[in-house]
Amino acid sequence: QKSLLTCPLLGVLTSHPSKIVGGTDASRGEIPWQVSLKEDSTHFCGATVIGDRWLLSAAHSYLGTTSLNGTDGHAVRVNVTRVIQHPLFNPVLLDFDVAVLELARPLVFNKYIQPICLPLAVQKFPVGKKCIISGWGDLQEGNASVSIIDQETCNFLYNFSLTDRMICAGFLEGKVDSCQGDSGGPLACEVTPGVFYLAGIVSWGIGCAQAMNPGVYSRVTRLKDWILDTISHNGFDEQNCGE
Repeated sequence: QKSLLTCPLLGVLTSHPSKIVGGTDASRGEIPWQVSLKEDSTHFCGATVIGDRWLLSAAHSYLGTTSLNGTDGHAVRVNVTRVIQHPLFNPVLLDFDVAVLELARPLVFNKYIQPICLPLAVQKFPVGKKCIISGWGDLQEGNASVSIIDQETCNFLYNFSLTDRMICAGFLEGKVDSCQGDSGGPLACEVTPGVFYLAGIVSWGIGCAQAMNPGVYSRVTRLKDWILDTISHNGFDEQNCGE
């Protein structure tokens, strides 16, 4: 049975602060687009910075007050003023599982807070490409490297329940995965040296880091047109992203 990565955290814990199973703690500024969505100071989902007033997350997440990437003196707390779910979001199939969040005030980008790049609609992330998943642990961020998995293989493993708006990443042998507390967070792929693009948004899976059950992500290339249409009337600049 499909186990939805619904929020709040369903209770998958690891031996270190990171919620990424098989991952390691991230150093400050290493994942500058990673966001922790919080309510009453409690983390419940991830999100990704795509502009100075815009975040992306999963539509199935309940979204509230946001604490942005950074620890100690580098943390920034910003309220979310508007949450826009994709109009075709299906909460059963988790199809079109994407939401745009508007912030109450613009972010000031620096070493610790930067937007990730959005891919072109025709951009391909080839099977086997190593990408980075990240999430917010009890104390700090964690991250891990995963591989893009063949769509037909992943669709077979999940009883042909995938759609074109989904992409799989992880390892068929398991052991490394994003999990419930990471839901809504980024699957980031380095396309040119030092420049990362958002390939996916943590959406669902079966269990956590189980063999033959890789993580399933919302495929950003198939959702980008809606994302840009939604935020374009307020201005959007992708320059100097993903670094």
